[in-house]
Amino acid sequence: MAELRVKGTGTLKLFENDNTSSVTIASPASLGGDRTVTLPDADVTLVSGTMSTGLTAADITGQTALGAEPADTDEFVLSDAGVLKRVDYSYIKGGDNTPAFFAYLDSEQTSVAGDTDTKVELATETYDTDNAFDSTTNYRFTVPAGAAGKYHVYGGVWCYAVGGASESQAKLFVNGSQVGCYINAGDDHSANTNITLSFAVDLDLSESDYVELYGKMNGGTSRSFYGLSGDWWTYMGAHKIIGA
Repeated sequence: MAELRVKGTGTLKLFENDNTSSVTIASPASLGGDRTVTLPDADVTLVSGTMSTGLTAADITGQTALGAEPADTDEFVLSDAGVLKRVDYSYIKGGDNTPAFFAYLDSEQTSVAGDTDTKVELATETYDTDNAFDSTTNYRFTVPAGAAGKYHVYGGVWCYAVGGASESQAKLFVNGSQVGCYINAGDDHSANTNITLSFAVDLDLSESDYVELYGKMNGGTSRSFYGLSGDWWTYMGAHKIIGA
């Protein structure tokens, strides 16, 4: 095989037809050994820019730490059945456990009728990510549009009745119908009832379904639901379960 050798300056100049401008191919000032540039068996067009000697470990692992959660449009490179593709962070980061809320009774709810399901008026909210809890009129959580799924719902009712109550109950209602009842039954009618009934349950909820907290006391007089600001003795909360 014939070779073309250029000595002296170590450059090869390719001039235009009019000999005014040229492309220079130059060797390094010094080499530690022979180097080979192998062209592919196809037509090749070089574009402007700097040719790299190849990826290093620093290039692959990242030379600079991000230091914060990636933006939704930040991209990762992955292999899809052997084909390298880009994917936005928004597709792989997963979702949040939202909608979510927590509401509580911050003062005594008095005049609770005996032997009657009574809605707890949870008028104070700690958080409500989607403005889905009504803390002014209906005291209910309504599943927002596009947010159907499984929800973890929890709560508690602090029941109080002068003279004691034969039975105290915390009840969970969905769309106006009872779906759970959490009961404490006692037979000491001489003492005052003072007990918190708590619960936690996972529910399948559809768009526009609404959830409410009720309490009920059988027996006793001057019945109330108690709530203290910051203590949340009477409360309800929920959040959507991701991946269920």
